[in-house]
Amino acid sequence: MEKIVWKHEYSVGVERLDRQHQRIISVINKLIAKPRIFRSSRSIADILAELNSYVSEHFLLEEQLLEENGYPSLIEHSNRHTEYGERIADFCLKSVAKDKNVPDKLLRYLGEWWIGHILHEDMKYKSFFEEKGIR
Repeated sequence: MEKIVWKHEYSVGVERLDRQHQRIISVINKLIAKPRIFRSSRSIADILAELNSYVSEHFLLEEQLLEENGYPSLIEHSNRHTEYGERIADFCLKSVAKDKNVPDKLLRYLGEWWIGHILHEDMKYKSFFEEKGIR
């Protein structure tokens, strides 16, 4: 898998959220650059715990901003975050069960989910925040 290159079209127009997206993508890129780190289920669990720390902080801020500003699709957006967490938990369980396909599937999932989520789900609130003057 190739590294993810941040593009202007990924910007949701809110500086704090963009910085968090960039940081998450940076962690994913570190994983892509060092696939050997996935040699043990313990390594996978440690990496996912670190990534989850960033992700939790991001989801919390994003949902807080959406709620504070009355975003009409907050529940649906929050549900996407929950689904992501469930999928990551599934990867953890599979890694503990010594599923050798976890590293490749996990990296593919992370890259596809984050870019897809930003471009499809997060972009739905971009104009909403612009109208509210939130940058």
